[in-house]
Amino acid sequence: MTNKESAGDFGERKLVELIIKKSEIFQTKYFDKKSLKSHIGDDAGVIAVGNKYLILSSDMLIEKHHFPKEMTYHQRGFKAVTVNLSDIAGMGAYPIGILISLAIPKNLNINKFNNLLDGILEACSFYNTPLIGGDTNEGNELIISGTGIGLSDDENIMMQYGFKNKDLIAISGEIGLSAIGFEILNKDSEKTKKRLIENGVSSEFIDKTITKILSPRAKVEEGTLLKKSQAVTSATDITDGLSTELHQIHNSSVKHDNKSLGFIIYEDKIPHINTIKKIATLLKKDHLDLTFNFGEDFELLFTIDPNKINEFKEHFKDKEYHIIGKVNQTNKIQLSTANKKIKRIDLKGYEHFK
Repeated sequence: MTNKESAGDFGERKLVELIIKKSEIFQTKYFDKKSLKSHIGDDAGVIAVGNKYLILSSDMLIEKHHFPKEMTYHQRGFKAVTVNLSDIAGMGAYPIGILISLAIPKNLNINKFNNLLDGILEACSFYNTPLIGGDTNEGNELIISGTGIGLSDDENIMMQYGFKNKDLIAISGEIGLSAIGFEILNKDSEKTKKRLIENGVSSEFIDKTITKILSPRAKVEEGTLLKKSQAVTSATDITDGLSTELHQIHNSSVKHDNKSLGFIIYEDKIPHINTIKKIATLLKKDHLDLTFNFGEDFELLFTIDPNKINEFKEHFKDKEYHIIGKVNQTNKIQLSTANKKIKRIDLKGYEHFK
């Protein structure tokens, strides 16, 4: 580290690593470690309060980075709540409140502000989570910073570590659709939609991809069901791309002394992979890049004890899920492609400052 280096030289991941390293040194010196159940770097912080546990998460959305121009102010408000509660879902907790702070351009039309507020409050109603406070300030662009508050009735909180050899790797829904929706909106959307339909892609699937990017939903109910099943050995939400989350939970496991474990993901187990391939070819994109590296999926990535698969199925029987891989002892994160070749899954998900 030199005086001439900037945040942009580091990138988000290295900045987070620096925050984690310095914070852990500070916390070890000044705080009771028993009250801080999770390390910094998990989906959310955990604080013991009596015999229950508060789950706290914070996310900031900045207009130029997080809101496609096609996204209405109502959708922006809804998304701000979603991204914060997605982290709560990743821990298996249920949300009990959210704080929202806003930086607002002073020339923002008041009708747009009203729509933004309506979106926030509608999301609070959707997730049964009250808006309990926040702050407002003037800014050059719209910035929405939220703090989600969750609660767990016991200490069996889902962490990013805890998986074992031969555990199954699963996702709660479909991945890669947000990336496709973004690509469609980023081009001449109507012309692109027409070309996709002419080449055999259904209009329903196209609409689903656009809904996924403009109106994401957190898997809050699914998170609590995963925890109740007692079959899930680790979990996280997918916000920065599947590749990033796989590396994140792998690193978390290494940090907790499970250094031999690795993952194998099976390409043909990923939902809609053939449709994603077709669309990627038409958009002149790499289908694996769309599937693994975009982010904004807001699904849950989790591991299941195969000896408890029946318990998992019983609790999750009315929800969508897909088993896409297994934990092994390679200490590698790999993909078994459709033609049965094994390739490394690199860390290429979304990263700020890059």
